[in-house]
Amino acid sequence: MPGLIGSQGVRPGALNMNRVFRALRYRTEQAQYITYHRQPIYKTDDYGVPSGAIGSQELLLPDLPAIIRPAVTANYQQERAGSNIIGAARIYTPNMTTIKNYPNFNQANNTNFNEIEGWDRLITNYRTIYNVPTGMPTGTSVPSTWASGSADVAFTTDGQTLTATLGATYDGTFNYVSGNSNVLEADRFRFKIKASGAVTLDNFKLYNGAAEIANTYTPAALTIPTGGYLTVDVPWITGTVASGTSIYNGGTRYATDVATATDYDYEANIYKVEFDVSGAALGNEVYLKEIEFYKSVSWHVHSLKDMTDGYIIFDCVRTSGRNDGRRRAYD
Repeated sequence: MPGLIGSQGVRPGALNMNRVFRALRYRTEQAQYITYHRQPIYKTDDYGVPSGAIGSQELLLPDLPAIIRPAVTANYQQERAGSNIIGAARIYTPNMTTIKNYPNFNQANNTNFNEIEGWDRLITNYRTIYNVPTGMPTGTSVPSTWASGSADVAFTTDGQTLTATLGATYDGTFNYVSGNSNVLEADRFRFKIKASGAVTLDNFKLYNGAAEIANTYTPAALTIPTGGYLTVDVPWITGTVASGTSIYNGGTRYATDVATATDYDYEANIYKVEFDVSGAALGNEVYLKEIEFYKSVSWHVHSLKDMTDGYIIFDCVRTSGRNDGRRRAYD
């Protein structure tokens, strides 16, 4: 391994990308799972003018393994009014054949994904702002702030994963109350979920400021998988309400509406995280882990070098950013 990874990062040449990723993942945040994003593509009329009709829906696909080598994360000389923070990075991913074997990228299930192209976004976790606890690191007790809502739920944990066992009232909500934690810097919300039966995720809500003020994400008829975990990674920032967002499961897109209650304030502290499920049966279980609010960096693909026998090198730029110190003043 030392012959492949030097002080300057991964050296070009023949290597097993998956093996390098696994080795680095436990040693440095250079290696992480990132979210691939492509904006929806609109149809055009006979004159080449966008018609307003979507020809290809947006792609928002988490869990792409990558190694990040930022050259410049932020260049404040380019800053104007709290934005335009410019950076550059080199990002390594497995080769395209390997990528297309991942569930959301598999063309047998997702025909809209062909390859990673210019100006597609690679979204990385720059810093975790707040972790919603799903177990206590020193034991197996469940945080007391997890509670039943309209559903009857019993909670257990193995120290990492929260298990919510549904009781007699198995359609409804359960939640975690944070106690007013500061999440000002966060702009995305992410979690992993699976179930033991045919359980539908009706919605999940992020409450800010007070219990009655929520930002509600409602996926269309999303049945929680019973095998591997489903990773949900959605934007949490002003401006996501009108367009909504997407959740992909096995290459299938579930359009997700985003509805914001009156007076919802993205600058206020997070109050509660709530999950609403239905279609279950007595004793079905919902498993949750890695629930977090995080601050992202969005890298846009500028050029690439396809090392087809092993990996791909993407040269990426960061075209805009945010100055958190000015956010309250400008919003």
